[in-house]
Amino acid sequence: MSAVASFYILDASKLDDLKLNAEIIIKKGLFSRKVIDNYWNYLSSNSIKLKSLEDSGYIFANLLVYLQEEKDIDLLTNEYDKIAKELVDKRGNSHFLFSHKQKDNFLTKLEPNLYPLAEIQKFNQEFSGEGNKKTAELTLHGIELLRDNLSKIQNENQVLLLIVG
Repeated sequence: MSAVASFYILDASKLDDLKLNAEIIIKKGLFSRKVIDNYWNYLSSNSIKLKSLEDSGYIFANLLVYLQEEKDIDLLTNEYDKIAKELVDKRGNSHFLFSHKQKDNFLTKLEPNLYPLAEIQKFNQEFSGEGNKKTAELTLHGIELLRDNLSKIQNENQVLLLIVG
């Protein structure tokens, strides 16, 4: 099973409205049921869609933990944690928010050539049992995509949103 990893740049001031639009509303009538889901329309109108990973977006689960545990690159914690959790709860898929500060702290450390394929394979094998070369290569591609998209954050008023699902 695969999932797309979609990236968006948006103003941090839009996050409250994003949370409001993340909720799926079901209106039930006597003989009908109407589902209102404005999330994707809101994102489309209020963010910039960046390059996505169409293959297995699930590699970001391993990748973000690998960066944190093995490389001391903490992209999993920032001032937007509560918002990301609320988006996960409302949407039922993984959401990660990355800040301008994280860009400043870690962008230069996300050069794919700094990551040996064998090291990634070993980590993936121990972490998830997926130690094959193809998954490690996809992880390297994920690092490159994350770095490229993180570099698009222009100031402290912007965030990078990653949705895996």
